[in-house]
Amino acid sequence: MSKTLKVTLISLFVALISLQAKADDSKVLGKVCKAAVASIFGRDHRIMKLDKTADGVAYVHYIRPDDNSRWAVKCKLDEGRVIWASNNADNSKRWRTDPLDDVVKYSIEDTTLTITQEYTDGSSSNDEYKLSGL
Repeated sequence: MSKTLKVTLISLFVALISLQAKADDSKVLGKVCKAAVASIFGRDHRIMKLDKTADGVAYVHYIRPDDNSRWAVKCKLDEGRVIWASNNADNSKRWRTDPLDDVVKYSIEDTTLTITQEYTDGSSSNDEYKLSGL
């Protein structure tokens, strides 16, 4: 096998691994966002719909069963933290990064995703989800 062919094959292999990693990252991002939105708004995770992921942001919506209104949220992940913003046309779409905002964190262990909300009063809550169910 020539040196050029070896380099080409290695480059293709690295590119395939990179593409798979990006696809896996998008899947995880979407699942984390759906779970976080369910936790933040006290909704059943099964009504969360992933619209898309783009440039490290997941776009999720749900239809509120009480009045059939549509609620849209966008999320991004930052070192174990879920940063979210409303994505409704009539909202400010402000990313929740202010020191006075609640902090939403996530962790994944085996097949379980845990969403932790740390409230400004010092209390916190945890919700667990099976990754396969998101």
